[in-house]
Amino acid sequence: MNENTQVVPTQLASASPRQITEAYRYCSAIVHHAAGNFYYAFLLLPKARRKGIHALYAFCRAGDDAADDPEPVKDRRLALLSLQKKLNACYNGFYTDRLTLALADAIRVFQFDRHDFDDLLLGIESDLTPVEYHTVEEQSLYCYRVASTVGLLCLKVFGADDAKDREYAIELGKAMQLTNILRDLREDHERGRLYIPTCDLNEAGVEAERLFDADSRDKLEKLVLINAARARKHFDDARSVMPSEHAGKLLAARAMGAIYEAILCRIEANPLSPKRVELSRLEKLTIVKSLLFGKVL
Repeated sequence: MNENTQVVPTQLASASPRQITEAYRYCSAIVHHAAGNFYYAFLLLPKARRKGIHALYAFCRAGDDAADDPEPVKDRRLALLSLQKKLNACYNGFYTDRLTLALADAIRVFQFDRHDFDDLLLGIESDLTPVEYHTVEEQSLYCYRVASTVGLLCLKVFGADDAKDREYAIELGKAMQLTNILRDLREDHERGRLYIPTCDLNEAGVEAERLFDADSRDKLEKLVLINAARARKHFDDARSVMPSEHAGKLLAARAMGAIYEAILCRIEANPLSPKRVELSRLEKLTIVKSLLFGKVL
């Protein structure tokens, strides 16, 4: 059955253990297929907590898919509205498909804060139309909504959710999203999206329309490095506020951060790379293994 098929919501309490297990397995398959940079970090979690992360990621992936769908904006808005209604059902103890069954159960177990989901959906909604930010503050708000919110939700799964943990998640989320923005800069530009604020374009002396022109290479490099420095500061700030007493609980988050910081290092080393920067499976595993044995901060 298509996961988007409209069905009558079912009470979570009526779901059998087998159905719940299958729902989590479905979300795990989504993670295995789509979470290239997160999959290996998630392996550091105990199985029970890993299931919660998988349900959370599957929901976030559905939101990204709604925003990135090539269908007209009207249809994408309807898809996002449908996702919001499903989330409402989950918080009321109902589900409509395997994804929302796993999510509703994870909400029951981990008590995710609803306002973090609401902020996330606002960020996803902003991707439905052409993107234009004028200030660093607008860019930062976008990064908070689409990335820091996910980190804040993850804290519930990690079992580390005090003020310092939340500050850490906010900074790390912004660092990772800025890295994403730089990694996907060319691809997003081709789709009419530019997450670089106008103030940075002005500082680099380049117009958005001419960003990838041959005679704009020096300006593009400057632009990339301006935003790379901003991402670098967020990584540094995240490290500085991370509660040392929760280092073990935050191991998966630290692994995600280390993977993305390695991507940022490559962008900094080659700001004009025509190819999307990626790490190999072995490189990701090496980072996770090094972190596990205390060799990566």
